[in-house]
Amino acid sequence: MAEHSVVGKPVLRVDAKSKATGGAKYTTDIMLSRMLHAKILRSPYPHARIININTGKAEKLPGVEAIITGKDTSGIRFAFVDTPRYPADEHPLAEDKVRYIGEGVAAVAATSEDTAIEALELIEVEYEQLPAVFDPEEAMKDGAPKVHELITPAATCAWEDWGVA
Repeated sequence: MAEHSVVGKPVLRVDAKSKATGGAKYTTDIMLSRMLHAKILRSPYPHARIININTGKAEKLPGVEAIITGKDTSGIRFAFVDTPRYPADEHPLAEDKVRYIGEGVAAVAATSEDTAIEALELIEVEYEQLPAVFDPEEAMKDGAPKVHELITPAATCAWEDWGVA
């Protein structure tokens, strides 16, 4: 039988010299004319209502080309799986509330990465922190905070379901 596997065999690295000498090109090294740099402002809270987003100061910063928030992307929904049982309720950017630390709240496009970062620092977001739950058993209790309003108890699993699996 012919041996075709490369697993466990030495492989000649054609890019080793350029990587070792700093000459390799990566996507972050690519600069195109009129290229913009995007950065996303992320939530510091696990669960909070967005009261207000003020982008005024950031919009006035020279080099800022565009700023969008969840209000600009309303109506767009996605999910890993979109079914009647698990409807799509993910947002490109949070609209009315954030559901996890790091959820995107606003996006900036600017003429340089430094300008985009500076613009993020000028965006003011007012939050009302909401109760968060970090334990699966607590999350299944009656009255527990709901992170995804469209997912009903009928669409989730009860602990008893796992015994028959």
